[in-house]
Amino acid sequence: MTNQTKAKEVLGEGNITAARRYNEAAQEHAQRADVEAEADAARPRSDAEAKELKQAEDAGRARAKDEDPLLDAPEKIKSGEADSTGR
Repeated sequence: MTNQTKAKEVLGEGNITAARRYNEAAQEHAQRADVEAEADAARPRSDAEAKELKQAEDAGRARAKDEDPLLDAPEKIKSGEADSTGR
């Protein structure tokens, strides 16, 4: 693959074609799959597992630069109301 070919595939921080394929597949999955059943299956099976997951989440958040502002307003994601800062 030449540098010119690479430049067409990768722009900025990622591969636009791969991102588009992922987004389309994720949207199709959300529309066709029983996501409620999948969410139920992913829930912690015990208090100990819930505690372990919480500790892992806290450890990950401690390393994060900033909290995603859309966590407090997920409805803005679909409506397109949010700007780049989530406001």
